[in-house]
Amino acid sequence: MKIVPLACESLGVRSMATYVETDNLKIVIDPGVAIAPDRYRLEPNEEEFRRLKELREIINKCCLDSDIIIISHYHYDHYTPFFDDIYLESKDYASKIYKDKILLIKHPEEFINESQRKRAKEFLENVKNLAKKIEYADGKEFKFGNTRIKFSKPIPHGKDDKLGYVIMTLIDDNKTKFLHTSDIQGILYEDVMDFILKEKPNIIYLGGPPTYLMFRYGKKNLEKTNKFLKEIVEKLNPIIIIDHHLLRDKKFREKIDIEFKTSAEFLGKDNILLEAYRKDIRNGKIKF
Repeated sequence: MKIVPLACESLGVRSMATYVETDNLKIVIDPGVAIAPDRYRLEPNEEEFRRLKELREIINKCCLDSDIIIISHYHYDHYTPFFDDIYLESKDYASKIYKDKILLIKHPEEFINESQRKRAKEFLENVKNLAKKIEYADGKEFKFGNTRIKFSKPIPHGKDDKLGYVIMTLIDDNKTKFLHTSDIQGILYEDVMDFILKEKPNIIYLGGPPTYLMFRYGKKNLEKTNKFLKEIVEKLNPIIIIDHHLLRDKKFREKIDIEFKTSAEFLGKDNILLEAYRKDIRNGKIKF
């Protein structure tokens, strides 16, 4: 199995877009990318816009080459919407990347908040005549030749359901089991642990806790995440990749009690935390 994180915070943008290739299938999970319009009361710098454009093109290419596109939920850094926005670099890409694809997507009406429900409705109205097939994936399993794709039931987007729900994706090619958790923001629920311990993934790509917002996330939730991560390491010893919200924190490494790789490190690249260091870049203290 080939696993390639396409865009993420450790590569300079907001995303968990991932390309997965098995012997018989090419898959893109969460083909969205964004940059924060405001961080530290500062707008994005030129390098952030450059990275956004560069990684958007990589995502587009992989989508065009793929058989299946998976959408875990309807936040703009996880799918490509049908409108343009300078912070998404979306333009008219959606009409191209979803054409003739099998879409396995989060249910647009069940376990969803109002904001995502509206986005999902608009998305489906635009994509229904483009896609080859659309399947609501929540809690379901699909077989494509030797490749099995299994989805979790909806999991809250973080410590509660105010931001809606997401679905986790497990891809199994009989050699490797890869789990993409999307925005569960650490590990906070027994349902997540049950899914992981039952499926026994070899590689886990975790949407990490938003420790840059600890006043919202809470110390107890970080402790719970670390407790569950230690248990996973002890019982399964998988390769663990942690990125996304966690990498918006300059001191991200200090917050997690296990060894892990960022997406950039998994690819053999340096971390480029453009959002976390936006203030330092503006002040000339650091250059990327």
